[in-house]
Amino acid sequence: MRGYLIEPQLVFAQYLQRLLGSAGFEVVGTSREVDGKDIAACAPVAVFVDLDFFERGGPNALCRIRQALPSANVIAYSRSADPSYAASCYISGANVIISKDAGEELLISDVRRALSGDAGAYN
Repeated sequence: MRGYLIEPQLVFAQYLQRLLGSAGFEVVGTSREVDGKDIAACAPVAVFVDLDFFERGGPNALCRIRQALPSANVIAYSRSADPSYAASCYISGANVIISKDAGEELLISDVRRALSGDAGAYN
């Protein structure tokens, strides 16, 4: 499955790319910020995005991702446990929000659940 990764921290981006690759995801593009043209050109099935590092906020980034690729699965990850923040992320286009505190196996399990259509907040 083709995925696009938006992660500002280079070391964590490499880690996620390796982790997703080992679970059968082909990461076809990475970026430190939302680049709608690049995302659309890569034609991913899923877009993975770190919500914690956007100056204008995660919901704004999600809106830009959704504009670039309306039919993609948008899998966001964050440390925030604030339900109002999560609600604004769902309204802005996230299919699922995964906790950064989940371990590797749980993260992959949550990603697979999200891609099977089981929306919601995970671990």
